[in-house]
Amino acid sequence: MDKFVYIIDDDPVYLKFMKEHFKRLGGFQTEIFENGDEALLKIKQNRPYLIILDNHLKEPNKSGVYYLKNIITIKPRIPVIYITADTDPELKKQVEQIGVNSYIIKDQSFLVYLRTALDDLQTQSAKKSFFKKLFG
Repeated sequence: MDKFVYIIDDDPVYLKFMKEHFKRLGGFQTEIFENGDEALLKIKQNRPYLIILDNHLKEPNKSGVYYLKNIITIKPRIPVIYITADTDPELKKQVEQIGVNSYIIKDQSFLVYLRTALDDLQTQSAKKSFFKKLFG
């Protein structure tokens, strides 16, 4: 059964990269949101395996930080990978304190970092499953 990944980003180039990346990996279905408010409505209704959230979105006065806080409130156990072109260390510190699984800078190595984050997430998930079966 495929795992659902919600991608919240308004950059068509990165959306295409990510959608194609998940397609090639197999085992994933992606749903794209260029609007954070639409994504929040969908997250309230469903439980995706993973959310990839960009920092800069089109909505005025709402950044990825705003949406991250809402996602954590609505569905605190859904893993979030935060992506941004912003290299400000304070932003990274802020979103890590709120609670993200990974923080990735959009650069030429973006897809490598994304793959590493996915591998880490799947390893964590396998460990939880093993311990649940063992002690569950």
